Amino acid sequence: MIAKDQNQISLIDETVNTLDGSINTTTAADGLSLIDKWLNRLEEVGDDATDDIAETLERLRPEIDTAQRYNRIDNQHIADLLQELIEQTRNVADSVEASAEQIELSQLIAVLENLHRQAVSQLK
Repeated sequence: MIAKDQNQISLIDETVNTLDGSINTTTAADGLSLIDKWLNRLEEVGDDATDDIAETLERLRPEIDTAQRYNRIDNQHIADLLQELIEQTRNVADSVEASAEQIELSQLIAVLENLHRQAVSQLK
């Protein structure tokens, strides 16, 4: 999947910059746009290691869409999907192919972990 590809690095940076901060300040439209960009990117350059990420994003997309359209947020399901994304992204980051983008992937994982913590905290 990863070989110090500038398009990939740009998408990781965009994701980090968009999602860094409060889960409440990121709009659903931003989230949907990022998911669509990632799905397109993974379709172009994905491999077996990234198929799980694409599947999880496909499951996350309708959750965010429902939250945007109907203001119904299933924070538990979103938190569960974010946890899956964190684990799947870590697996990709730990692969030899990802060695060129360790810093960027570490930042992405940190942002996903932050969003996950925020989603879980809203369950209480």
